Amino acid sequence: MINKNILFVDDNENVISGIQRQLRPYRGQWQFFFVNSGEKALQLMAEQPIDLIIADMIMPVMRGDDLLKKVSELYPSIVRIILSGDTDEAAFKSGLGIAHQYLSKPCRAETLREAIIHIFAVLACVQNPSIIAEMGDPKLLPSLPKIYHQLNAAITNENSSIAEIANILASDIMLSAKLLQVVNSAYFGINRSVSSLVESINLIGLKNLNNLVLTAHVKNAFPVSSRAMAFFMEYVWADANRTATLAKQIALSENQAEDRPDQAYVCGLLHNMGLLIFLSRGGDQLVRLMDQVKNTMTPVADLEMEIYGFTRSEAAAYILSLWRIPPRIIEGILFQQHPSYSEYDGVSALTAVHVASSLLKHTELDGYERFFEMEVDKHYLQRINKLERLSDWQLLADKLLL
Repeated sequence: MINKNILFVDDNENVISGIQRQLRPYRGQWQFFFVNSGEKALQLMAEQPIDLIIADMIMPVMRGDDLLKKVSELYPSIVRIILSGDTDEAAFKSGLGIAHQYLSKPCRAETLREAIIHIFAVLACVQNPSIIAEMGDPKLLPSLPKIYHQLNAAITNENSSIAEIANILASDIMLSAKLLQVVNSAYFGINRSVSSLVESINLIGLKNLNNLVLTAHVKNAFPVSSRAMAFFMEYVWADANRTATLAKQIALSENQAEDRPDQAYVCGLLHNMGLLIFLSRGGDQLVRLMDQVKNTMTPVADLEMEIYGFTRSEAAAYILSLWRIPPRIIEGILFQQHPSYSEYDGVSALTAVHVASSLLKHTELDGYERFFEMEVDKHYLQRINKLERLSDWQLLADKLLL
């Protein structure tokens, strides 16, 4: 593992001492620096290259979000993480706006280490010059809507009421209509009409609400103009929903706690977002890709590299990193074809999505089904001591396909 320089900023000496003790086993992987103020942090960064800064939110003289804003202006390539025990809503929203990730205190050493590993793995990909050159100016690419961050902050805040969340959603007419459409669909089996956003949110659930917003945005951000691709696009979304459902079931079957099953679900929902990006861009490159996927047996990822200079998984990871989607989700999409690239030895969203994509059978798509085929990496499952679970996961897949 390439050595990285990580800077911790916290005015509480006891917190600093605790972090130093927790991370002592990882000194061979990364070099750590510790300071107790924003001013000292900026002074150190002027003298010492830093790859990642992890700052507390509430500090005297210079708050953590103010520090990270300056860091983003002076050193935009430095990864920014907030590690804070503060529950103030305004501070939380401010931190979400400038940090790549927000972690809460107390934070276990393993949780912190996982976050660092995931974020560095993602950065190694999204800094690929080929992606940056091909995708164009990041400022001109679709951005995640403000309402997503507002909803995420409100959902995370235990003090937020459903009525307050409904008011946020009401500011977007299209999303409000989409929510009402979903809850009044046959899927929910409600024998009456639901017209209240509050009731709709209670029915769909907060996690599903944010997933709905994210999905709707991806569909709008990467539309397909070709009528010939309309059916193909619908299949992409049908596959996304199946993969997301199975990935969450796999995570639950492994007793994944907290938000891990939801991470697996979102990861599955977005796992082929890179294909949507290719489809929406169209052009000669897409024509070549579609032709060679259909008429050759060259691995699809190899064709993508040859034609674009990067894979669809890398394209999706690049956009999602700009949207500040959690690194664990991005890593699950980035390494879905080759999970062994991940250094994490436990079950994660990556595990669930890789297995789900591998086990789901695909209908014939006039030769284009190769876009969705994936071989299960048994060496990876052996490494994380889960190979014996494959047959049980296959049963979950079979039930889903009934």
